[in-house]
Amino acid sequence: MKKIFGIILLIVTTGFFSQVFAVDDYIWEEKFKKALPKAEQGDTKSQYAIGEMLEKGKGTAKDSKKAFEWYHKAAKQNDKKAAYKVGRAYLEGKGVSRDYKKAHDWFRNSANQKYVRAEYYLGVLYEYGQGVSKNYGEALKWYKQALAGGYSKASDGIKRVAKAQKSAELERRAAAVKTVKPKIVPKRKPKPAPKIKSTKDKIMAGGWKKRNKSVEYLPSSLTQCKDEEKQVECLSVEIARNIGMADISYTTKATLFDFEDSGSFTITYRNNVSKITVTDPEFAESGRKVPVTLGWQETDHKLACQFENDRSLTCTKNKLRKIKLRR
Repeated sequence: MKKIFGIILLIVTTGFFSQVFAVDDYIWEEKFKKALPKAEQGDTKSQYAIGEMLEKGKGTAKDSKKAFEWYHKAAKQNDKKAAYKVGRAYLEGKGVSRDYKKAHDWFRNSANQKYVRAEYYLGVLYEYGQGVSKNYGEALKWYKQALAGGYSKASDGIKRVAKAQKSAELERRAAAVKTVKPKIVPKRKPKPAPKIKSTKDKIMAGGWKKRNKSVEYLPSSLTQCKDEEKQVECLSVEIARNIGMADISYTTKATLFDFEDSGSFTITYRNNVSKITVTDPEFAESGRKVPVTLGWQETDHKLACQFENDRSLTCTKNKLRKIKLRR
């Protein structure tokens, strides 16, 4: 008897909620129909409302691109909430291509109108140097304004910046202690540079750079290499790099081989990641995984290189991308 009663109750309850959801959908559809003509005539509040319904799929199909377009129309009429939404879209690449500089400009527009969420995200951009130069002082200013306006999440940003400032100051002091006054060495007439003959000799001359930055898989200011006759083994110092949503620290181990008199040779290298720090709070909240892991990476990169002259060469990475290197 209890089982039969439970089945009846389930059918009645399910039917009730289905009716509630149907009514709710109808209400939102009516709201969308009423707001759309007003939005098309330039009413700012209606433009924002249409953008929000498109973003959340209320009363209409979810469409991030169209949501952005309506938010943008309202933002151009100086609506502070719409300006914030446009900034978030550029920050997350939602409905539009990601652009941290534009995100900063729209967050600034909204924050200048005292919208606390925009103030908070301005703090985030300055904390991590996204679209602007990293500036802890500026980040702290915007976090404090957001907190004073009632946005409690800003307190976490204040704690992060205070910790980062303390760490940076300790590093500065440690570097100052290590600084040693250089010895004055009398100038000597430079010796003529030895002639470089073989492909391996050209490589081991060192100082290799890509776009004026030292590379980690050839002899450079970052990397020491050892001649093992048939091949050259290289190992870099620890390198810090930002990959968009995170900062990583890693070393690179490279092997150079197949040296030909024509100036061609091959490089294979792998990265060993020692530290991963997620810097994008939105990415952290999404629960997605960073596309690298700690330790040696599974991917073996391969470069086929050819000297153009003694000081420059061209490498093709993984048979796809050309890289110009100079020393």
